[in-house]
Amino acid sequence: MKALLILFFLLFFSNGYTGEIKESSLYAIVDVETTGLDPNYHEMIDIGIIIINQNLEVKGQYYSKVLPSFPERIDPMAKHINGFDLQRWTQEEAISEGELIEGMSVFFNSYVGKPIFIAFNSWFDSGFVRNLLQEHGYKFNDWFDYRVLDIPSIALACGYFPETPDFNAKLATLLEVQPETKDPLKHTGESGVNFNYELLTSLMNQGCFNYN
Repeated sequence: MKALLILFFLLFFSNGYTGEIKESSLYAIVDVETTGLDPNYHEMIDIGIIIINQNLEVKGQYYSKVLPSFPERIDPMAKHINGFDLQRWTQEEAISEGELIEGMSVFFNSYVGKPIFIAFNSWFDSGFVRNLLQEHGYKFNDWFDYRVLDIPSIALACGYFPETPDFNAKLATLLEVQPETKDPLKHTGESGVNFNYELLTSLMNQGCFNYN
């Protein structure tokens, strides 16, 4: 049953072209920190990206803190999670959105083809990335494949059903991965995307990505 679920998942999201994914596809694991939940109002303040192939081999990494244009819009809950402080961001050499776009453009243009976007909360992360690109004259599919994957769905398809609340930590426990830090001074796009990569690695080690 597990094998059938995984096969269905891969066929659905690859549009049936499993050979193409096995041979050439790249994936962009993405994690963002923001000033709140609404991508139409709040802003991205930190991003982590890891490019991998279908074997989860790391092909590139990009990390940066980002200065928001409207720091006063920080939501108290967001600040509690990511510890946003404008002075600290400035001291840690956070870059402007324009500089972020330039850096990401150079980063993504170094790869052939568009990576498939994958994240833990893919609707959330892709929403902020999509809005950022749109504000600077780009479309999401200028940089990414049209497919968007989320790690919990992959885990569920593989038979891992952690209880709520604290889904993240319980999934980490099931997969024998160290939970992501809850220290707001250490909780970053980099820590988040590395946590996501560890989850995917554990899933692969459990046989969830068997292409044979």
